[in-house]
Amino acid sequence: MQAYVLHGAEDIRLEQAPCPVPGPDEVLVKVRAAGICGSDLHYHAHGRCGNFIPTRPFILGHEFAGEIVASGDEANEKLVGTRVAVDPSRPCGRCKLCRQGRYNLCPDMVYFGSASVVPPSDGCFAEYVVAPARNCAPLPDGFEFAWGALLEPLSVAAHAVQRSGGVSAKSVLITGGGTIGQMILLLATAFGASKVVVSDVKPFARSFAEEQGATATLDPTSPDCAAQAAELAPDGFEVVFEAAGVGAALTQAFGLSARGATLVQVGTLPDGTEIPANALLTRELQYIGSWRFANVFERVIELVVSGRIDVRPLITRSFPFAQLPEAIVEATGADVIKVQIENAS
Repeated sequence: MQAYVLHGAEDIRLEQAPCPVPGPDEVLVKVRAAGICGSDLHYHAHGRCGNFIPTRPFILGHEFAGEIVASGDEANEKLVGTRVAVDPSRPCGRCKLCRQGRYNLCPDMVYFGSASVVPPSDGCFAEYVVAPARNCAPLPDGFEFAWGALLEPLSVAAHAVQRSGGVSAKSVLITGGGTIGQMILLLATAFGASKVVVSDVKPFARSFAEEQGATATLDPTSPDCAAQAAELAPDGFEVVFEAAGVGAALTQAFGLSARGATLVQVGTLPDGTEIPANALLTRELQYIGSWRFANVFERVIELVVSGRIDVRPLITRSFPFAQLPEAIVEATGADVIKVQIENAS
């Protein structure tokens, strides 16, 4: 098969690779659509993603959907031909956290397209991928592969909303209007937030959020930002999602939160970022981390099918599989939400 292999910073090569063979309880998935994530862009730009440093060349990508074309055992032969989205989480299933249902925190987690393990785990920027059969969620009739490739980041957003304890009838602020921030906007609106405000330095992100139903948007670099926020939420926002992953956004998130508010950290912050501990103390804020997701993958399919959220506008552009390098360049641009690759053949 053909696969895009990352050899280092800005060095991704289309190569011939052995087609993987499914083992027991596994299936072979022909990749039909795959999304480019921020972590993929970090790996491509820097040859690493934070503290995750590849120990060998590997295949990126973890947001994907496709068709099951082979099975590793007779028990799953009936799945051949099924259109699926694939949950890229592969926890051990045995540790205490897995048994508690918090498998996203499994210390032995293997994630598609990640160098968090040694050797790195190959991902979906390839023609075929082997996946555990239990990770494959069937797509309903009419559910496009492109939408299926959005389910992984949508699950990240849904997990964050769950971690908040609920947004119904509450004022919500989202710092960061990238893919996850925009998805949190859709979910918070669907789940009945009284108002949802998105803050981002990019005009495109703000205008996109307004088109998707945001009550208002904020430019954190504007001298009028604090005054505008006070008009929207005089006592501060009751639930805040920090989805930008930068220190300045975290400062804004704390500064604009109400007393007793819940702050959910979704964006990955640089090491050494300072957290205002005294604000946590004196204002009784709840500061909660949200890492990847657990137990929501099938639920977000239902949200899309029901029409409560419309994911179609999130896909800025799609490229053929053969144009992945061009797609990566497009994904690094300022005026994009989600760029995908597709393989129709």
